Amino acid sequence: MPLESFHEQVRLQHPKRSFVQHRIDRPGTVVPIGHHLSASTEHACLIRTISSAGALISLDGALELSENFYLRIGGMRDEIGCTEVKREGGERVVRFNMFLDPDYLTLVLSRG
Repeated sequence: MPLESFHEQVRLQHPKRSFVQHRIDRPGTVVPIGHHLSASTEHACLIRTISSAGALISLDGALELSENFYLRIGGMRDEIGCTEVKREGGERVVRFNMFLDPDYLTLVLSRG
């Protein structure tokens, strides 16, 4: 499912929220969730696009991750809980477990 299709499904479920995709091409870090929600390793990624509902990230295609992980955006301290929705080669569509606050998304975009 392309990111556009994912956003269309979410938009139908939450019509009052904006799901505009913003191209940021920014480095990030994927932190797999380990035993008892501990973070054991980190993997570098490139965040291609982001919205309040999810993101498109580029990551080593051979890397096996659990369906759920944290995403840390370069320049930000927070870890965002994510679920992988689709994988095509090295690109992965992820949805955020909670929508990003519009002010936080604005902050992310301003630091690019």
